[in-house]
Amino acid sequence: MCGIAGFFSYKEAARPDAQLLSRMTDCIAHRGPDDRGALPLDCCGLGNRRLSIIDLEGGFMPMSANRGTAWITYNGEVYNFPELRRDLEAHGHVFRTHGDTEVVLHHFLEYGPEACRRWNGMFGVAIFDAENRRLFLARDHFGIKPVYYYDDGRTLVFGSELKSILEDPAVPRQLDRDALSVLLTLRYLPSPHTLLHGIRKLAPGHYLLADEHGVTVHRYFDDVPELNERLTENEILDQYLHLLRQAVERQMVSDVPVGLMLSGGVDSAALAHFMSRASRLPVQSFSVGFPGAGDFNELDHARETAEWAGTDHHPLLIQKDEYTEFYPKSFWHLEEPVSEPTISAYYHVCRLAADHVKVVLMGQGADEPLAGYDRYFGERYHALVAPLLRYTPLRALIEALPRSEKLKVSVRSLDERDDLERFLKIQTVFQPEWQRELLRDGVTSESDPRRGVRDVLRPLQASVSHLPALSQLLFLDARTMLSDNLLLFGDKIAMANSLEVRVPYLDLDLVRFIESVPPRFKIRGLQRKYFHRQALRRILPASFITRKKRGFATPMDRWLSRELQGQVRGVLLHPQSACSEVFRTEIMRRMIDQHVAGRENFRKQLYLLLSYEFWAQRFLHNRQVGFADYR
Repeated sequence: MCGIAGFFSYKEAARPDAQLLSRMTDCIAHRGPDDRGALPLDCCGLGNRRLSIIDLEGGFMPMSANRGTAWITYNGEVYNFPELRRDLEAHGHVFRTHGDTEVVLHHFLEYGPEACRRWNGMFGVAIFDAENRRLFLARDHFGIKPVYYYDDGRTLVFGSELKSILEDPAVPRQLDRDALSVLLTLRYLPSPHTLLHGIRKLAPGHYLLADEHGVTVHRYFDDVPELNERLTENEILDQYLHLLRQAVERQMVSDVPVGLMLSGGVDSAALAHFMSRASRLPVQSFSVGFPGAGDFNELDHARETAEWAGTDHHPLLIQKDEYTEFYPKSFWHLEEPVSEPTISAYYHVCRLAADHVKVVLMGQGADEPLAGYDRYFGERYHALVAPLLRYTPLRALIEALPRSEKLKVSVRSLDERDDLERFLKIQTVFQPEWQRELLRDGVTSESDPRRGVRDVLRPLQASVSHLPALSQLLFLDARTMLSDNLLLFGDKIAMANSLEVRVPYLDLDLVRFIESVPPRFKIRGLQRKYFHRQALRRILPASFITRKKRGFATPMDRWLSRELQGQVRGVLLHPQSACSEVFRTEIMRRMIDQHVAGRENFRKQLYLLLSYEFWAQRFLHNRQVGFADYR
């Protein structure tokens, strides 16, 4: 696990700025405190920060091959590197090290850019091919690791984090106002969007080639799922457990101890089961909760799981003040206005874990391919429910309900025949008419706020449009919302603590199998993740299976309405706030009033506006502020 940074000049042969390269790597030292490397070459500079996990004595980067004609800087882990290595040795390749970095470089040299199709893992990789004078950048299939780049037509600058790119004084800090519409629509920014004009994210499952002619971006992960209707339920359960166990054991490969992020749910309990069986020593496990009972404290359930699995467990209870103190600071690490209330809790549990281990496994990625969210019910039963909810009196009754925005949006989407447009209506946080009311005149040029989102989603959806609607939605979520929202903050916050997080549920072989399973095995009746839960009944106690889904839940909805409402008003309505530059103050005030009064539930919208405020102060105005600065 590392951080990468560098640049490539299209036509100039001058040696790059070594001091700039050092600054680009030093500002991401948290990603790799164990070692640093900075290599200025003709027309190219490669930098690296290393967190040593595999091959502790070797694997230093940038690493060369072919007598220095090819160089790699690499972030991540390719778990199937032993198989790739055996294949390469059969082709005559000779290796000096024992880790995956050298294998990835040689595999690229043997098979070219399309080699990354076979890399089962998480990676952000840059390879400079000096013989052909070209740079190769790639991001893993599901975007577990981030890759950013900036191209001004003369030089391409890249890095694992935006901070590295912003070390180049030629890169402007300018708001991309059309990307703001994308953010307000989805509550996150799907690749290639960022909120800084000109800086892009390489999309999951894509690679980039830069040479003297410029930049081309290619989608390599273009697999289209084929539903296997011949599978019986028992065959599905057998195959699923086999692949899940294999994924866990594959991702436990490490030269340092591997721990576990343990919630109170079944996903991490399954990981605890397989990890404990594969480990000679007790697995170190970590969990977090808030004071009080109910949905915001699952420490009791996590402890029960830890006792059952025999892990060495470390629980953490965090207070509201700890949450609110870190929240404004989090955007220095996130670099995007990610609007997820769990981030502060996740930061604190990552800090706890980093005191004990360098690597943890986590249950992230189990909900999107397996249909774990409530909104997936609508797509599973759309044809059945739509006619009933179109009944006018019932629809009018739902529209009159207070604090039921999710239900109202679901009902409004029922008339939409186009699958993608229906998906968008369900997932949109600020509906188009609301955005037009909220945004100040001239802030964005987009007359249709959802156009930028369609441009990202339509090509993906078109490739699976022949599949049932539920399969389409799961496919999209696993490649967009999961990648550039949940996995993005998972990587950034863990690496802020120099902690590597691995996600076995996104093992490439496992996901390919899951996506071949027909929808009727994913949602049955009112049971989400049906075959997943049925399979886990074979290895977990029955009481674990029936626990309520929580994840890292927070009491943010209550806080926004009660304890924090004064601070929210102070931040969003402050005359010098960043929000006041782009949003209408009277609309924000009305939202706060309606939320506090209990007439509407605007938790998502208000939290998004707060996130934008603290992000903009840090990245547009270069100021680190907290709640107290708005008094």
